[in-house]
Amino acid sequence: PERTCSAEVCETPDDEDCDGRVDEGCVCRTAEKACYRGDPRDLEQPNTACRAGVQSCDLEIYGPCRDDVLPSPEACNGLDDDCDGRTDEDTGDDRCADNTPPVALCPADQSGPPLSLYGLVGGYADADGDALVRAAWRVVSAPAGSTSRPTPDNLIISGLFADLQGEYVLELEVEDSRGGIGRCTTTIRADVTDDDFRVELVWNAGASGDGSDVDLHVKRSPNATWHDDGETGDDCHWRNCSVCSNEGAGGGEQGCRDYLSQVNNTPAGPPPQVEWSAPLDADDPRLDIDDVDGNGPENVNIRAPRNGTWRVGVHYWDDDDFGPSTVTVRIYCGGQLAQDFAPVVLQPTGTSGDDETEFWEVADVVWSGNGCEVRPLGTPACPRICSNGEATAAGCTSGRTRGRICP
Repeated sequence: PERTCSAEVCETPDDEDCDGRVDEGCVCRTAEKACYRGDPRDLEQPNTACRAGVQSCDLEIYGPCRDDVLPSPEACNGLDDDCDGRTDEDTGDDRCADNTPPVALCPADQSGPPLSLYGLVGGYADADGDALVRAAWRVVSAPAGSTSRPTPDNLIISGLFADLQGEYVLELEVEDSRGGIGRCTTTIRADVTDDDFRVELVWNAGASGDGSDVDLHVKRSPNATWHDDGETGDDCHWRNCSVCSNEGAGGGEQGCRDYLSQVNNTPAGPPPQVEWSAPLDADDPRLDIDDVDGNGPENVNIRAPRNGTWRVGVHYWDDDDFGPSTVTVRIYCGGQLAQDFAPVVLQPTGTSGDDETEFWEVADVVWSGNGCEVRPLGTPACPRICSNGEATAAGCTSGRTRGRICP
């Protein structure tokens, strides 16, 4: 049946008005989401070659759908290229009747902690005995804002470093010497964690050329002072709380990922960094990676929190000529998502963390017993944003954003 078009509906993956765009003009509710510009039924066909893409938040409005695969002329490859429910029809190629497509063999689903490396040991089988000429891994879906990619992505055996908590779906595609294609998928659930309290920061999801430096802060009480560093400082951030920095020492980003992957698979896990209550142990915080070169993520964790109230903040340290940054924060308690804050745009009003740079006071997190309550400090229409100088001196003023009184 012919596709039915209607008014565009925000927050769906579909192009309801059939204009080749998805959620155009819609305000973001998440850093990234799935999207598809064609008929949604294309994705439901058996052996379909059509694929959903990804749509990222760009300055609070969803940007274009990218990497989706729309119907194309049928080819002799064992896939339904035109996504009509039939495979290899009307190609005019006699090889289609003679070639059995290969079978991609994916590893079993896996589960474990975030910030760990997962092996992807794939396989290949071909009933005709045709040789393997190409293998490719790709991310089908991942937690919004993840920058994880299979490495290498062009060999049967690969790996994925899960940089955020959540579920990753990976696809292996193989091709034989006569053009036949086979696919399979496997799932990694990076949600097994001993950290009862976790805050994740991602920014500029999917953006190219982003070298901006955005910093996550968690201080041990609402009345403490931002940027209070040192071994017993009130604010856990890059100066005093990093287990590993992407910058230089320790082998840069890859060195950090290798180290964290090792320690996250040990009972002790990464060591806490700031002593909020002596001795330095499981009720003290750590920042796993200080990401300085764009996109993130960064995360702060406490394995076994004491009862109390923490305040979460985000500082736009330096844009490195990128411009405004689109920032998202997620808070987990007891391993479960407690609150996902809609993307907020921070402006490049200063440089190198000076007093003019912007600071967003996100929320207070009240931990009691084995659970938490998240108390946002602003609203989506009026986030509590002020200058870094104001935030450091006395905190951002309640009911204001950038000095403006909220309605």
